Amino acid sequence: MHEWMQWEPTKAPRFSAWMLTPARVVVGVGAVLAIIAGFMPWAEGTAPGFRGFGPVFFSGLGGSGDGVVLVLVSAATGFLTLHHAPATSRIRSLRAAPAVLVLLAVFTWINGYRAALEEIAAWERRGGTGQIAVGMWLAALGILLQAAGTVWLLPEVIRWRRRSDDPSDLMEVGPRQVAEVILGIVGVFVGGAIGMAVAAAITGPMLVGAIALGAVFGGLLGAYGGSWVARAAADRLTARRDRA
Repeated sequence: MHEWMQWEPTKAPRFSAWMLTPARVVVGVGAVLAIIAGFMPWAEGTAPGFRGFGPVFFSGLGGSGDGVVLVLVSAATGFLTLHHAPATSRIRSLRAAPAVLVLLAVFTWINGYRAALEEIAAWERRGGTGQIAVGMWLAALGILLQAAGTVWLLPEVIRWRRRSDDPSDLMEVGPRQVAEVILGIVGVFVGGAIGMAVAAAITGPMLVGAIALGAVFGGLLGAYGGSWVARAAADRLTARRDRA
């Protein structure tokens, strides 16, 4: 059979799903650094406690959860830039999404830096000391690398050329697609609420970052679940209609 078809089975090369060009690797390295930094202390110092002065730290997982946002945004930027499917997509907004996410990471870092300074000031008002920790600077380096690689790739999006097979020209909107969107949105709220409840039960209500992380992952799972329910219901109705 192989001789007749003049075909030999081949094994896909390792990492074939990833586009490892220099610019994209720079973005990937920056994303990894930012993700690591999101879990590290952003400020460290000493402050009085129940047993006198002791070490204290401020994490990106605390406060308003800027570390959680940075982790999620950086992970999304790295995936959209490195994975072959979104990196070669003919959907222009998808190709431009990393630039938007990098801007969001910059604003998140600025907000986290401000929160770290406020925490240091609170320690100093109590007679302690504090300084910006290495995690804050590692996050800045990761965001800088992501920005550099994204700007390197941006001309491909700016000089966009439409083709006849672009998804925007072939997309159809019908009852099934509308149902998937509606149930997906409902799933986001339901899954987010469940994720927040689970995170609060595990870590307590004071760790805002963990609750935000639970809301994000719960919302994503809920969106997928809602869309799946809509697709399954549509397929069942179609099968019943065909039998009739």
